[in-house]
Amino acid sequence: MKMKKYMLGIITGVAIFLLAACGSDPRKEFTNAFLNSKGDEYNAASFEMKIKDLEYDGDEGGAYVKMFASQLKDMSIDGKYAIDDKTEAMEMEITANLFGEKLPFQFVGEKDKYFMSTSFVSGMLDIANSFNYPIELSKSDLNKLKGKYIDIAEAGDTLTSGELDKKANPLKNKTFTNAEDSKMGREMKKLIESFDKKTFTQDKDVVTHTFTKKEIIKMLEKIDEVAKEDKDYKKSGDAKEMKDAIKSLKNDLDKMDIKISINQKTKALDMEMALAATDEDDAKMSIVMTMAVTPQKNSGKIKMPSKKEIISQDELEAILSNITGAATDNSDLDLEDDSIDYSDLKDDPEIQKLMDEQLDAMIKQIEANPSAVTEENAKEAREGAKEIFNEEQMKKLNDALDKALKGGAI
Repeated sequence: MKMKKYMLGIITGVAIFLLAACGSDPRKEFTNAFLNSKGDEYNAASFEMKIKDLEYDGDEGGAYVKMFASQLKDMSIDGKYAIDDKTEAMEMEITANLFGEKLPFQFVGEKDKYFMSTSFVSGMLDIANSFNYPIELSKSDLNKLKGKYIDIAEAGDTLTSGELDKKANPLKNKTFTNAEDSKMGREMKKLIESFDKKTFTQDKDVVTHTFTKKEIIKMLEKIDEVAKEDKDYKKSGDAKEMKDAIKSLKNDLDKMDIKISINQKTKALDMEMALAATDEDDAKMSIVMTMAVTPQKNSGKIKMPSKKEIISQDELEAILSNITGAATDNSDLDLEDDSIDYSDLKDDPEIQKLMDEQLDAMIKQIEANPSAVTEENAKEAREGAKEIFNEEQMKKLNDALDKALKGGAI
């Protein structure tokens, strides 16, 4: 399954959300709502995004994908942001709720200088440990990161595989901020109001429209058309990415619907995005995501981090290099989970491939911490593993446990 199809859809959906968050013919009411929603009365908002549904129907990787899909339904992202138009400052807090753990991200910046809080590090450690990858960072190193920020541009090599683009975004001045004053906004307004009038509805203060795949393609093509008037855009990677996005949306997605509802008084926005695709092996996958945005007022001043609160790329790399494997305790070897029925998994090749990977990781833990293996927890591990592992896998696990016990006894 080409997961990039869904990433494309999600990114496109967020772009449409931003467009809608930035209009008695319901089309005009809808466009007016989206064009005028940004104003002095609302300079902040809270938001929440969830995966409402995820289904997979295919043979390749089927069992694993279906297991993972049930976990994805419990994931969500929530947060809030505030903007100061006078100083061109912004701050944003995002919390990703993943696998029972919270991964926090905090951003603050003004004009072309943006910083990210190092608070995300502890969240990453918690998630790694939830997957039985016991890694830790000393309290002294964690204290070094407490209340600190990194320059997003400077830390590009650390947080990504390459250097972040430090040049101004060619689309910066062609976004939908104050869209009524820009050509991009005027052209988009004209395009949306050309869509079928019957597909726009109004219920009291709420106007709603569901953008279809065909309409979304037209909107992306219009964005590309207007942006090409900027020579920097034509030279940038943005032009190619837009071209690839449109091509992939046309060829790879069977369906993409984005339903947007806007309250004209409160400016609250609700979005539901539905995607569906079929890959080259006729496997089908669909996903439904929801997003809710509630505008708010923020009277507080957005504070930029001081020089003392900013750490360099080298400092961040030095601290992250100190991440080590945590000592394995009894819980690391506890494979028994009464909430899961493993009886049908031993004959499933896809699941067994996954089990092989989990077994290899477990054996590495045992080999790295042989002194943590006792007769008691080794017995518990063997009993629990019988419900999951096949005969060959059990032999590998038993050999690793026996070797650890023998080594610990010397």
